Formats: sequence, C-alpha cells, structure tokens
Amino acid sequence: MDLAPVIETLQATLSPQLRKQAEEKLAQICKTAGFIPCLVQIILNEQCDMGARQAGAIYLKNHINTYWSDFNDMKATTDPEIITLANAVNVNINKAAGDNTQKFFVISDSDKEYLRNVIIDAVIRAKDPLRCQLITTAGTMIKNDFPSKWPQFINQIHTCLSTDNIAACESALLIFYTLVQHYEYKKMEDRGPMDDVMFVILPLLHQRFMQLFAHNDSDQSAFIQKQILKIFHAYTQLHLSFRVLPTQTMATWLDTCCAVIERRLPDRLDALDEDDRAEHPWWKCKKWALHILIRTFERHGAPANLPKGQPPDRVEFANFYLKGFSGKVIGLVFGILEAYRQKLYLSPRVIQLSLNYLRESVRHAFSWKIMQNNIVVLIQDIIYPLLCINDDDIELFNEEPVEFVRARLDILDEYVSPVSAAELFLSEAVAKRKDVLMKTVSFLGTIIHNDTITAKQKDGVLHMLGVIGNVLIKKKAFVNQLENMIVQYLFPELQSQTAFLRARACYALRNFSKLEYSNNDNTARCLTYLINCLCNDTSLPVKVEAAMALNLFMSDTETGEKGKAIIVPHLQIIVMRIIEIIRQTEIDDVMIVLQKIVGLFDQELQPIAVQMTSQLVEFFKHVVCSENTSNDESKAEERTVAAMGVLNTLDTIVSCMGEKHE
Repeated sequence: MDLAPVIETLQATLSPQLRKQAEEKLAQICKTAGFIPCLVQIILNEQCDMGARQAGAIYLKNHINTYWSDFNDMKATTDPEIITLANAVNVNINKAAGDNTQKFFVISDSDKEYLRNVIIDAVIRAKDPLRCQLITTAGTMIKNDFPSKWPQFINQIHTCLSTDNIAACESALLIFYTLVQHYEYKKMEDRGPMDDVMFVILPLLHQRFMQLFAHNDSDQSAFIQKQILKIFHAYTQLHLSFRVLPTQTMATWLDTCCAVIERRLPDRLDALDEDDRAEHPWWKCKKWALHILIRTFERHGAPANLPKGQPPDRVEFANFYLKGFSGKVIGLVFGILEAYRQKLYLSPRVIQLSLNYLRESVRHAFSWKIMQNNIVVLIQDIIYPLLCINDDDIELFNEEPVEFVRARLDILDEYVSPVSAAELFLSEAVAKRKDVLMKTVSFLGTIIHNDTITAKQKDGVLHMLGVIGNVLIKKKAFVNQLENMIVQYLFPELQSQTAFLRARACYALRNFSKLEYSNNDNTARCLTYLINCLCNDTSLPVKVEAAMALNLFMSDTETGEKGKAIIVPHLQIIVMRIIEIIRQTEIDDVMIVLQKIVGLFDQELQPIAVQMTSQLVEFFKHVVCSENTSNDESKAEERTVAAMGVLNTLDTIVSCMGEKHE
C-alpha cells in the first residue's frame, strides 16, 4: 500500500475543515489488506510529520480495539463486554449456523500476524506520546490472543528482558504489565496461564532488578526497577501462587523490597522541586516496595486475616510473615518516619504507605508488641505534625476555598494523602489499643495548656480530637469530662477570629454529636454556634463544615430530638444557605445534608418548597448545560455526580411534599 495518500489523509484528520472527509476515507481504506503494516511504517518513520504519526498511532489503537476480535466465529456468549461491543457494531454474535447475513469486518490474519511480530519492536523504537498508544494497542492484542493465538509473546518478552539494551527491557516491561493487569483480578482458578508465564519470567525479573540495583543509578534504571516492582505487586496483591512463589522465593522478593526502602537515593534528586521529586522513579520505587509489603501483610501475611479453611501453605506463609518478617519491616518504617521527624524530605505517598503499614501492625498482637514502645513518639512527632494545618493548606483555604473544600471531601484522598493515613492510623490505634487513647489525650492536654500555642498547633489538637471523638464518647473514663472539654475548648473556637479554626472546631464536633449533654443550655449553645457558622460566616469552608456537623446532630436520639427543636426556627435560612453552598461547590456531600433536612422537616419546609425546587432546577440546568472547555474527564464526572445529586434531592422533595395539598 502506498504510504503517501495515507499520510496525507492522516494529516487531514487534524484539520477541522477536512476531518470528516478524511475520516470517511480512512474508514474505506482501513479494511484493505496491508493497511496495518502501512500505519506502523508511518508511525515509526521519523521523517514523517509528527502530527500524522500521532494520528496514525491513535487510529491504529482504535482500529485494533474495534476490528481485532472475530465476532463472526463466536459461539453464544453472555460476556457483557462482548455483547456491548457487538451491539455497537450491529453484529448478531449469537446467529445460527449457516446464517449468510453480512459478516462483520475482521482484520486479516496476515495483518494480525504481522502486528504480533512487530508490535514489541515498535514500542521499543517509538517515543512518547506514540509509545503510549502502541502499548494500549498491544494490551488489546494480549487480551484477545494470549496465550492460544500468540504463543511467541513470552519468548519475545524474554528476549527483550535478557538483552543489555535497556530501552528494550523498559518497553518489554511496559507491555508485559498489560498482560499482568489482564489477570490481576481474575479468580485463582482462572490464572493458570499467568502462573505458567510467571514461573519463567519472575526469576529473570528479579535477576534483572538486582543487576540494576547494584550497578546502575541512572534514572532509566530506576524506571525499570519501579516497573518490575509494579508488575510484582499486580501479580501478588490478590492471590499468591505457591507453585510460582514458595515461601523462600517470596521471602527473597520481600527482602528486595526492604533493600529498596533502605536505599539512599541519588543526591541529584535534592535539586528537584518537591512535586517533581514525588513523581520521580526513584521515589516511586520506594512507593511500590511499600505497596508490596503492605498488601502482603494485609492479604497473605497474618493468620487472623485469612478466611477459614485455607490450605497449609497459605497458613504457613502467614505465620512466617507475621512472626518472622513483620518486625523487620516495622523497623524500616520507623526509620523512614525518623527522616520525616528530622525534617528531611519524604514523598507524600511514602509517608502515607508507611503509616498504612503501621496501621495494619496495630491490628495484630504480635506486631503491636514490636511497635508499642514507640507509639508516644509516633503520635507526638509524626501524627500530630501531619494533622496540623500547613501553610499550603492555609493559602488554599483563603485563596481558593472551593478547591479547599473539594480536596477535603475527596473520597480518593484516603488512598493517597499522608493526612488521611495519619487520621486512619490514630483512629485504629485508639480503638484497638487502650493505652493509646490515654496517652493521646494526655499529649493533647499538654499542648492545649501551653500558653504559647499557635493557631496551627491548635488546629492539630482540634483535628486529633475530631479523629478520636467517636472513641472517647464510648469510654466511661472520659465521657463525664467531655462536656466540660467541649465547652472549654471547642465552643470558643467556633467564634475564633481565625477562620480555619472555626472550620476545624465544626469538624471536631461531628464525632461528638451523639454525646448526651447534662446541661440543655450547652446543647442549645452548640447548635446555635453551628447555625451561626453556617448562616452568617463569610468563609465557605466554615459553612461546609458547619453543614456537615449539623447533619449529624439531627438524629432519632434524645440529643437529636433536642437539636431538631432548636433548628426549626432557623430552618428556612439554613436550607437556603445550603443551596447556596451546593451552587458554589457542586459537592454531593452537602446535597445529602439537604436531602436529610427535607426528609426530617417536610412539613416545616412547605412554605419554601417551590422556591427550593426552582433554585435546584436552575442549578441542574447550569450543571448539565455548562460546557467542559478543558475536556477534563474528572470534571465531567464531578458534574455528572452533582447532577445526579440534584435529581435525588428533587426526588426527595417531591416524595415528601407531593401528597401535601398545600
């Protein structure tokens, strides 16, 4: 096939005026034998225009995704992915034998065989962004063809991993990772082909890793080491095959992860900006090593975590890990956190994962005994500083309050943030280990009584009180003192001159919402302060935290009934303020508060039901009609969630008010 007209057509797809005609032409010629070799030649030809090469790589990816699978020869299937794709291209994959209706186009066997033979080499030769598209293409081929139709794939990968060509090794690992991902979440009984592959490949991966670990400190070496750890994590995080990884072999890999954690990183990284450092392959090596150790502990390394009826090899490994290995890792993790304590740089994910490992250690008596002597230092010098607001957060709080609120309520934050990890660790420790609660309260008392306490330090105290509040109210030793503590330390901060302290005080009160106040005046004061923060405060984060706190004070408990009585006189302004917040932030958590209020106070809200509905309808129109000019998929998803939240709220209003004649 002549390359010139294909190049010209690909270039035309980049022009808005010519795109439609060019795409129609490509749709015709793409079904010609030899089209795929033609595209590959264009993609790899450095003399061609980069725009045409990128267009070719994207077209190849989409072409393979659509036309690689042969639906014509498939038997009846219930696979939802196949049915969806077949319906999209109007193919009846369950047609009867002998049906002579028009068949769905499938890439020719010769073109398929050609691509199987060249795709790995193409990835090696290509540079980003072309390489990304080609890796995705290879992933589609693997999903459809491995192992039966592409038996030479593993030999191709093995050859690349065995060579001294570091670029070939890197590309092979990126492609191999797509295979591991394909099997990552499959059931144990469906992972046979992957286990067979890993029986051969894992020893080679470890050998290559150790060679680079010992003799190569280049950034490309770090990337390859990171990718090997990433592959190992994907392979082992759900299931362990003891045929492939008997206990001693697994221990070798775990020792390697420990060596990665201990390794001093190149001094040249110190010159990088902190954001760039966090994303650097050297720090990501530590991240993935910790991922492996945590997941091994959680999933495979503690007898108490195993389901009943496990085979002896799993139980043996769990005992080996907990009693023979967890202590070593705990020591390494404390070493990592000592660097944070000394104000040395650690990437946020390394801090977060280190705390996650210690959180798992708290759950088991054996590992808890190893770490318990360090718990006071951990709380004072690691957890508390992490839970104090920092300068970046204060700037975001003041300059971009909407983004501050969204960041604080981001459900994914739990999986990446050191602050969330500190919260989860503290919550687990005070709930599971009785001495930790007393030591934490004693430490907070020392800080709060310090005459030189700063606003940031006070924020940390309030933050920690909020985290441990749901445990404190269950302990007889503390419950009688909590009311005085709240009146003395939280109520004043609800009126603080510092906005972030007002917000934090509202947050802290959330976990004390079930506390039964002995003095009804204190119940009234608490709710009055929260209502004032919601309705009259000038700071958006304060309003949001107040709304979230009020939500928890409205319940079926005695305190909740008292709360509802106090709220009713202010109900209409509360609702209108919450709708304002929803319009400003588009946050689903606040919509849930509104839904609860409507459900609890349907009769009291009748006078403003029409006004509420009108404002929500206008907001819904705004959300669904707003153009996503940035083409940001995450923002589009946020708007979808916001739109669904509005619809749910409107449904609640209609359900509650629909039968009322007024």
